[in-house]
Amino acid sequence: MRNLLLSLMACAVTLFSFNTSKAEGQLFLSYCDGQIATKTSGTITGQSGTNATIGEVIRIPASMLGAYQGLQITAVRAGLPDASAYPDELTGWIAASQDGERIATGTLSAPVAGWNEIKLDKAYTITGNEAELWIGFEFVQSKKLNVISFAGDTSVDGCWIVKNGKYTDFSSRDFGSLSVEGTVEGDNIPQHNLTILSASTTYTMTQLGQPIKTNVRITNSASVAAEKPVIECSLNGNVVYTYVYPRTLNYRDKADLNLEIPSESIAEEGEVQIDLNLKWADGSADEYEADNVYSLTTTLSKEVNIRVMVAEEATGGWCQWCVRGLVGMAYMRENYPETFIGIGVHNGDPYVVSEYDSWMGKKISGYPSAIVNRVKLIDPNSAELEQNLKNMYPFSEAGMKLSAKADENGMVKFNVELSFLTSMTDAQYNMAFVLLEDQLPITQSNAYAGGGNGPMGGFEDMPRSVDIEIDDVARAIYPSVTGSSELVPAQVNRGEVYNIEHEAVLPTIADGNNVWAAVLLTDRATGEIVQAAKVSSIEGLATGIQQVSRDAETGIETIFDLQGRRIDSNATGIVIRNGRISFQR
Repeated sequence: MRNLLLSLMACAVTLFSFNTSKAEGQLFLSYCDGQIATKTSGTITGQSGTNATIGEVIRIPASMLGAYQGLQITAVRAGLPDASAYPDELTGWIAASQDGERIATGTLSAPVAGWNEIKLDKAYTITGNEAELWIGFEFVQSKKLNVISFAGDTSVDGCWIVKNGKYTDFSSRDFGSLSVEGTVEGDNIPQHNLTILSASTTYTMTQLGQPIKTNVRITNSASVAAEKPVIECSLNGNVVYTYVYPRTLNYRDKADLNLEIPSESIAEEGEVQIDLNLKWADGSADEYEADNVYSLTTTLSKEVNIRVMVAEEATGGWCQWCVRGLVGMAYMRENYPETFIGIGVHNGDPYVVSEYDSWMGKKISGYPSAIVNRVKLIDPNSAELEQNLKNMYPFSEAGMKLSAKADENGMVKFNVELSFLTSMTDAQYNMAFVLLEDQLPITQSNAYAGGGNGPMGGFEDMPRSVDIEIDDVARAIYPSVTGSSELVPAQVNRGEVYNIEHEAVLPTIADGNNVWAAVLLTDRATGEIVQAAKVSSIEGLATGIQQVSRDAETGIETIFDLQGRRIDSNATGIVIRNGRISFQR
C-alpha cells in the first residue's frame, strides 16, 4: 500500500527497554518511558516505491516544561526497533507549534536499532514561558521500512505521525507512545520532582457520607528516588485523608493509585472540591511544586439513584449456542436481582415479537448476542455480563418505580413514578415498556451436549435437543421498541415525582403468575438506556387462586374465571386453565 501502513502481529505486544541510563545532569522529555517496541509489536511502515518524508513527533505542554526552566534541550532521541533496513539519515528538530518554524535542528547519519542521539546544531534554552514545544525527527525514504515504534503508555500528546507534512494523531489506536525523546541538560537539573500526572473521580456523584473514589497517577520526574511518597487529600480546604505509597518510585516509575477519600466531614450535599498534594515522605522540598498538586470536583448527594443494567439478548430455540446466553442471563438474574434486567428477544421460535426481533436483527451480527444498555454489543456469557455490570457507571439522574395492572378486557396499565436528581428545562428522554414471561416451554438446540465444548451450567449433561423451560422471554414491547417521547415531560424539577401511565393490549400469555414487566428510559439522542425498573408480577394476573383447575365432581379439566366460577371453554380474556392464569383471545 502507498499510505502509512499499520503492521500489527497477532501475538501479544512485547516491549523491552534499550539503554535508558542517563548521565549526571541529564533528563528526558518523553512519553514512552524510555522504551522501544520490538519489530513485531506494532510498528508503522513508510511508503514503498516513491520518496516520502516520514516523521515522528511529540508535544510537550507548558505544564511539563515549567520544571526545566533555564535548562537546555541538546538533542532529540529517536528509538528505532529491530529492522532489516534503516534510513540513511535522521533529522531531529524542535518547533514552537505543530506547523511552526523549526527553532533547532540536527542530523544523524547511519542510524541503527536502539536509541539514536541526534545532536542539535544549537541547543534550545527552556524559558518556562512556552505554551508548548514540538519535538520530533524525520527521514526520507523510498522503500518500506519498519522503523516507527510505539511503546509504554498511550498519551494524547505522544502519538503524532507525519507524512509529507500532514499530521495524523494515532493516540486513539492505543498502541502506546512514540519512542521520541528530548534530552535536557544543565547544571541545575531537578533532583526532587514528584509529579501528579492525572487524577479523576471514579463517579461524578457520591452519596453523602460514602467515600469518594478517586484514581490518581503519579511519577518521579527527577533523579533522586522517592521512598514511600505521600498524598494529602483535602475536601473544601480541610485535610481529611493521607495516603502513603508503600514502595519506592525511581526515575520514570509510574504508579496508579485508587484512593477512597472519606467524606464524613461534609454535612451538606452539593459540589465538593478535592485537592491532592503529592509530597516526599522524608520532608524533602520538591523543586517544582506546580505539578505536585491537582484539584477535582465531585457532587455529594443525600439521594442517589442506583442504575440498573439492561441486557437485551438475541436468542432462539433453534440456536445451539444460545444456551450460553440462557446460562448467563440466569446467573445475572440470580446474583444481581436489583441491578440487572435481562430480556430475551426471540427469533425463529414460538416466542417471536416481530417488531422487537426485527430491531434486534439490525443490531447484531450473530446468535447469541446481547446489547448492554443499547450501547455495547457483547457475548451474553456470565463473565461478560457480570464484567459489564461492574464497569457500568452505577448512578443515574433518574429514579423510577414501576407497577402494572391487568383488567378483564385484556388491557394492561403501566404506572411509573419518575423523578430526577437535577432540574431540566428540556429533558430529552423516551420511555418504553416490556412485558415478559418466565417458565415457558421450548425445545432448545444444545451445542454443549456431551461436554465436548466444555461445561455450560449443566447443559453438557443434556441431549443435543432438550425440552426445557426458559425465563425472561419478551412477549410484547410498548408503544414501540424505541419508546415514546411523549411519555416523559420536557421540564422536570429536582425531587418532584411524575406519575406516568400507559395502557396497552395484553398479548396471549401462558401463565399470568409468571408474567412481569420492565420500563426502559432512554436518551433520545443516543438511544442509550439510562435507567430501568421492573415489577415482578402484574396485578390482576397473579391472583393466588390458580389451584382451581378441574371440576370437583368429575375431575375433568375445565376453565374458570378469576372468581373460581366455571365458564365456557371458548371464553376470551383472563381465565384459569389447568391451574394457570392465562389470557386468551
